Amino acid sequence: MKIVITAVRPTILNIEVDIGYQWIFRAHNKMSSDNTGKLAGKMFICMIGLMLIFIGGVFEWLMLRSYLHAKESRQWPQVEAVILSSDMDQRRISGSPPEARLNLLFEYDYKGNKYTSGRLSPRGAKWSREKDSVADLMVDYPVGSFHPVWVNPYSPDTAILKHDTKAAGYTIWFPAVIMIGGCGMIWGALRDKGS
Repeated sequence: MKIVITAVRPTILNIEVDIGYQWIFRAHNKMSSDNTGKLAGKMFICMIGLMLIFIGGVFEWLMLRSYLHAKESRQWPQVEAVILSSDMDQRRISGSPPEARLNLLFEYDYKGNKYTSGRLSPRGAKWSREKDSVADLMVDYPVGSFHPVWVNPYSPDTAILKHDTKAAGYTIWFPAVIMIGGCGMIWGALRDKGS
């Protein structure tokens, strides 16, 4: 029996046995499909890792931005405001229960100028399905009552009655863990010596 082994490239061997060309083709074809499969697997894992990094980065940015806005509004100057109107807005979107929100208007004086604003918080008043909670807010802010407000010094026509929570700053580590996991997936796929 005659066996001839020829290296075409470092990863492809032509093995010639007495049964001829068919065996050469099978050996060559199997080795190439194994390498292609491993490369495709690595690329797939790297793509998942990149998606995790991207998604984690987006959430990291959103949470950091929310935290910085909440922190910044606490540095705004505080003035006294009077509530001019306090009403409940209602809406009903087809197929869902009715919702309500507080509609406020208050007036304040900042650096000798009078301004009005209607913002309860930096994001505004939220729509809620619980009318009782909105009614409780109306009780907290009756017409003619005085309340401290914080004025944006760069845009004095913007003032808020409540600050946003800084909770996003305390959970900012979670998207970072997702990003680190994505980096780990890519590193693990690229360092695999078995391919």
